[in-house]
Amino acid sequence: MSLKTVPDSTITESALTAVLHAFLDYLQKERGFSPHTVKAYSNDLGQFTGFLRTQNIPLTLESAMVKPCLRAFTYSLSKKGQRPRSIARKVASLKSFARYCVRHHLLSVNPAKTISAPKLDKPLPVFLSQKQTEQISPPAQQVPDRLRNHAIIELFYGSGIRLSELYGLNVASIDRRKAVVRVLGKGRKERIIPLTMQSLDAIEKYMRSRSVTRMTESGDPDLPLFTNEDGGRLSRRQIERVVARGLSAVSYNKKRSPHVLRHSFATHLLDGGADIRAVKELLGHASLATTQIYTHISREHLLKVYKQAHPRAGE
Repeated sequence: MSLKTVPDSTITESALTAVLHAFLDYLQKERGFSPHTVKAYSNDLGQFTGFLRTQNIPLTLESAMVKPCLRAFTYSLSKKGQRPRSIARKVASLKSFARYCVRHHLLSVNPAKTISAPKLDKPLPVFLSQKQTEQISPPAQQVPDRLRNHAIIELFYGSGIRLSELYGLNVASIDRRKAVVRVLGKGRKERIIPLTMQSLDAIEKYMRSRSVTRMTESGDPDLPLFTNEDGGRLSRRQIERVVARGLSAVSYNKKRSPHVLRHSFATHLLDGGADIRAVKELLGHASLATTQIYTHISREHLLKVYKQAHPRAGE
């Protein structure tokens, strides 16, 4: 598909790349997005500017942020065989950038408003059965790294927090007396989540293995809760590997990410009769619609139990 160069507007010649940098700075400093999320936006929008260069489109808002350019970009992604989910994410990044430009009076209209993304089938989240979670047991060897790994898995399942939230936890984030954890969620929104006795016990054993006296005396509020061998904060990738290894011992499912434990947390709460609004607050969801997917899981689970247990279910 060929695309003719869109003439520059004579009103303003704001460089697209400069505005993109300001947008990414806004996401990080004002919206409180994580570095990982900001990097994803940067990659998506960088791919868009790369496309503009191949088409000899001037890197100005007036030339680039118009419907023909945006549609041609999404069409090019489809032609390259990119997956619908990947295309949808890039379209979402462009829409967010366009809204930013309109709000800051850099564009008079939103050119991305009517750009459609591929429709996606929303697969039901993968989760552990309650029997599988019961098989998550403390390590036989009471050494720091194994105690740490067990505490990570127990905390994910016991609180339902996200990977980015667990990564950012400090020793001061845990209130052992009140049995709660204080986390910073999306948009830097703080929430307090109760801890299970299992997760609290696992954290306390791990902290003792790190010499809790020394940590308390340091008085450092930014001391990371989970550390590597050098005493630095455990990276997101290291946490993912810890969870993948732990889940491999109790589940044959190929998906073994921290989100599996988050999904298990939500599903088991609803199966136990928890109010969906309470689950929404615990998960830190902005919308109840996001939480409602777990009601579908719960219904499927209950139907399966019914068919297996009721004497006339198979008639």
